[in-house]
Amino acid sequence: MTQSKVESKDRHLGIEIEFSGVEPDRVLQSIQEIYGGTIKQKSVFEQQVIDSRVGDFTLELDAQLLKQLVDSDSEQGSLKALGENLLKSAAEQLVPWEVVTPPLPLSELADCERLISTLREQGALGTRHAVRYAFGLHLNPELPDLRATTIVSFLQAYLCLYDWIVEQEKVDLVRRMTPYIDHFPNEYIDLVIDADYYKKQESSDNGTHSQPWIDDYLAYNPTRNRGLDCLPLIGHLNEERVESLPEKELIKPRPTFHYRLPNCDIDNPDWNLSFPWKLWLVVEKLANNRSALERFCLEFQNERQRLTHRIDSHWITQCEHLLNEFELAPKHLSDTLEQS
Repeated sequence: MTQSKVESKDRHLGIEIEFSGVEPDRVLQSIQEIYGGTIKQKSVFEQQVIDSRVGDFTLELDAQLLKQLVDSDSEQGSLKALGENLLKSAAEQLVPWEVVTPPLPLSELADCERLISTLREQGALGTRHAVRYAFGLHLNPELPDLRATTIVSFLQAYLCLYDWIVEQEKVDLVRRMTPYIDHFPNEYIDLVIDADYYKKQESSDNGTHSQPWIDDYLAYNPTRNRGLDCLPLIGHLNEERVESLPEKELIKPRPTFHYRLPNCDIDNPDWNLSFPWKLWLVVEKLANNRSALERFCLEFQNERQRLTHRIDSHWITQCEHLLNEFELAPKHLSDTLEQS
């Protein structure tokens, strides 16, 4: 089991941006203009900017089935090239292009906002442009450390704040209807926010070689389809634990959460990376405040017993009160990273 410590100043954030409306050549050139590097084409579905000053970027068309069809085609030459381009044209009508950044130092996020602004100016289209565009912005925040108690604190904070985040984010209805960002099952939520759950993890922080939260997570969530996907993190801690999962080939082990909830409103001039990032930082602040988190978990447990919990906004209002009480509420959500 990995037990490493990452200093706050050295933490990194990976970002995945889904959009349509911009030719891949222009996207690659925009990345290169901001970060440097060399453009490398792997296929019509996947291209890269390698050896930039922050690492390698990938631009890919998120069409796994069509990629497999091309890869399995034994024909060579112009016939295969024609097939690839026809499949690419069809896929572009249905699925997004996705920019996948390398793990960026937190000090480099302002340049990623520059990239987003550049893509918007070039005509990038996001979540709300069309009903079929269930596009997202995915954040892969590196954890401050890999102790079980730290991971569970983040899970508890996310579960308590989920309804509040959805309200702030205005998560697109079509995206919520797809399976990709499903919330955790009720039984799992009740298990994790229980007052004793944090204490059960402490033994693994004291030298044992297992993390109980992993057993529970895989029992209730053997899928990537979660707004906060922990399978990459589990794969990093113990890759054998994800070997038997149906989506194993899509799980990329790394010491991060895979936060998939935010929209990608890239064509909205009032939207920027700072907005979803600041919402995530509220999760981090709550996770790092044990007394506040215990209070949130207790009140959320009580809230979940109310018959009308699922149909009213009482808990969202209560979250606002608690965030203000513990001085965790975000300020100026619409500010850019340069302004904040």
